Amino acid sequence: MNQLSAMITTLAVTAAMLLGVQSNAQADDWYIGGGIYSASAEVGTLDESDTVPAFFVGYNFYDGTLLMLSVEGGYYDLGKVSSDGNTAEASALTAAGVVSIPFTSIFEFYGKAGVAQVDVKATGAVNIDDKSTESFAGVGFGLDILDTIDIYAEYLSFDTAFNSDVVGVGIRLDF
Repeated sequence: MNQLSAMITTLAVTAAMLLGVQSNAQADDWYIGGGIYSASAEVGTLDESDTVPAFFVGYNFYDGTLLMLSVEGGYYDLGKVSSDGNTAEASALTAAGVVSIPFTSIFEFYGKAGVAQVDVKATGAVNIDDKSTESFAGVGFGLDILDTIDIYAEYLSFDTAFNSDVVGVGIRLDF
């Protein structure tokens, strides 16, 4: 958790410094997106990958030449693992801040960090139905195909008892 706090603090300080340099910035406002992810989940000795969906909605409140800032809410399926009649699965509702740095007019790199309401269910030898609030963070890049359509790829790590990492690609539509 200390690394995540340090990363968020660094991103916030960098954003504040760059905001002071920016002028004539505007925002694209709302966006939605979704994609297909490969979720790698570890529960005890089980370690499996699963193909899962993700969806999000966001608001871009600052769009400058050197920096873009957004807030985002989403749903991520964190995968399912099973063995010998035991099954565990998890999903997360998220709230995050997103800091994007455009490298050209069509390519951007971004970092995402926030909190996730994680729902873990397990059946078999041990039955679990647990909800907890955990941190998550990740990085990604986007390619602006048209002015309002982006293709993205990202990696996210969820700090949960389910130990989920997701890597995915998808599409984002700006309004």
